[in-house]
Amino acid sequence: MKKNWVVGTDVGGTFTDVIGINLETGEQRLGKVSTTPPEYFEGIINGVKRAGLLGEETFSFRHGATVSTNAVLERKGVKTAVITTHGFRDVLGGGRAERISAFELDWDPPDIIVPRRNVLTVRERVSPWGEVLTPLNEEDVRTAARKCGKRGIESIAVVYMDSFMHPEHEIRTREILQEELPGVDVSISYDVRPEMLEFERTTTTTLNAYIAPILKKYMAGLLATIQKEWNYKGPILVTTGSGGVIGMDEAVKLPARTFHSSPVSGAVGFAGYCGALAGYDNVIAFETGGTTNNVSMIYKGSPALTREWKILWNVPCCLTSVDTVYMGAGGGSIGWVDKGGILNVGPQSQGSVPGPACYGAGGEEATNTDTQIVLGRINPDYFLGGEMTVYHELSFKALKEKIGDVYGWSPEEAAANMYMVAMTNLMLALRLQTVSRGWDPRDFAMIPYGGGGAMYACDIARECGVSTVIVPPLPGYASAFGACRVDVRHEFVQPIFTLESQLDYDKLNKEMDKVVQRAIDTLTREGIKGRKNMIIQRQVDVKYWTQSTFFTVDVPPGKITNLKVITQNFLNAMQKKFGYTLPPGYVETEVVNLRVIATGLIPKPELSKILRKGKLKDAMKNPRKVWFKDAGFVKTDIYERNLLPTGATFKGPAIVEQQDTTTVIPPRTHCKVDDYGNVVIKVER
Repeated sequence: MKKNWVVGTDVGGTFTDVIGINLETGEQRLGKVSTTPPEYFEGIINGVKRAGLLGEETFSFRHGATVSTNAVLERKGVKTAVITTHGFRDVLGGGRAERISAFELDWDPPDIIVPRRNVLTVRERVSPWGEVLTPLNEEDVRTAARKCGKRGIESIAVVYMDSFMHPEHEIRTREILQEELPGVDVSISYDVRPEMLEFERTTTTTLNAYIAPILKKYMAGLLATIQKEWNYKGPILVTTGSGGVIGMDEAVKLPARTFHSSPVSGAVGFAGYCGALAGYDNVIAFETGGTTNNVSMIYKGSPALTREWKILWNVPCCLTSVDTVYMGAGGGSIGWVDKGGILNVGPQSQGSVPGPACYGAGGEEATNTDTQIVLGRINPDYFLGGEMTVYHELSFKALKEKIGDVYGWSPEEAAANMYMVAMTNLMLALRLQTVSRGWDPRDFAMIPYGGGGAMYACDIARECGVSTVIVPPLPGYASAFGACRVDVRHEFVQPIFTLESQLDYDKLNKEMDKVVQRAIDTLTREGIKGRKNMIIQRQVDVKYWTQSTFFTVDVPPGKITNLKVITQNFLNAMQKKFGYTLPPGYVETEVVNLRVIATGLIPKPELSKILRKGKLKDAMKNPRKVWFKDAGFVKTDIYERNLLPTGATFKGPAIVEQQDTTTVIPPRTHCKVDDYGNVVIKVER
């Protein structure tokens, strides 16, 4: 049996999405099923079977892993300890001098992720330049190990001061812990984040340790399940927060790389790709799923990256990742009234179990999905293309009893007001990602995806000044499709910390060559064949000697013989970020780290043009009354997405229905179906 299918999966809070694409014919097979917590594997198997995919025909299985992110957000990681240098026990607890709100004077900070009693210290110390000041006291390590054993610790983070310049103490500590505590997972900061800034290094290593046993168990279970129940024997590639995929073995070595990976694959592999097909290199990737909304930026075809993502208050994960703003506003988000009588939506969610009230599975709260049904936007008889039965009367009941009766509103009024609150939350997420970061939303097109993105996109675009909304085919499968489109991606860092005046360029080039070779060896181990399928990007981190903030700049081709171009790139970045540079010669520049981004090119599907003939009237369904912001309930044309002919044009108000989502097109909009089946919507202000 020929293996020519690539299968992408995304396990969301409400639905599990599966897409299979035949690389030879371009045929697509789809499966959207309810997520099955806590193990999730049943939902994955249900999805591939619903899609009619066979493990024997699949040569590559690519998986969006949300288990690591959820474990941290819900504080359901394993019992973790931190071992650090004597005298630095409170680095993790001290955090940064910040508050969630500057105006809540009675606010108490949440508990730190590892209690102070489980932060243990060892006598050892190295200098910032890697000199051993105090040798490692191995008996201290063994004492700490015995304490961890008695306390039932399942995972340990080892973070010593300045260990990125001298990792031997951390490496030896791991060896001792493995002798004393076989079976306990150990994460050392030199493996996780070998960089300066001890707080950031400590939190990132701690997060990695906090979820490492969970991800290892999950991956082992996933592998066993798809081998036994789906007969798949090939590799598993796992999506990462940096916008790529890595092998399962690499994922369990450094689980922190999988944080917020599923929406990122949708942004990079789906929104960015579809935007380019439609002729737009600047794209706002706007995902609304069952539980959350996620906003990312694609600028000139590349995702905006960040070196810090705050997964919890004062607990940043400082690994390179696609910059994403999260908001607890999805289809399952609950509407509720607080003690002050204010209507709120989210971040609490009904998830897939019991789900929105309309599911009829015991959920009694009013959710965003219920509001869309009451407002006529979602056709309850066509939910998931008619495959899933929902009960519109339960949506009306929930809106009336949970929201309407509090204010004296009808179900329709309650739904409209709840929609406006949810839309405001989503608009805040977009503005946080654009205006607050210096992006002008008017320079971008918006690509909504997820099951709910296209129901809010046009209203939000109008409020924020975005003139173009592009709804690609299959937005409800975006993250699963994106997993099929992204390449293998790894990042390697080697600390160097040398002033420009003291650089030995021969040594610098030798160190860079070593990092490049590590990257090539890793890609080879991942199954990438030949240098022609490898892209090696060399970078250096540069800063003023007196600063703690550094900038990453590209290295020109060939050997490094001077810092002229590198320094100029650093100054340009400094000027762009802070609006100034220091006078020449005022302070020296320092090379902080050598950095290599290694990309392994793997087979990926391409979307073909859709030359669908016919007339627009052939796609029209029975009209119905639909509620729109500033217009109320209006008789609205309804279209079947799969019947819209290429080149068709129409105006709002309109609803476009398909199996995986509904596109809501308000008045004062103009739509066209392009050659790839995208619905391109021009929004009037």
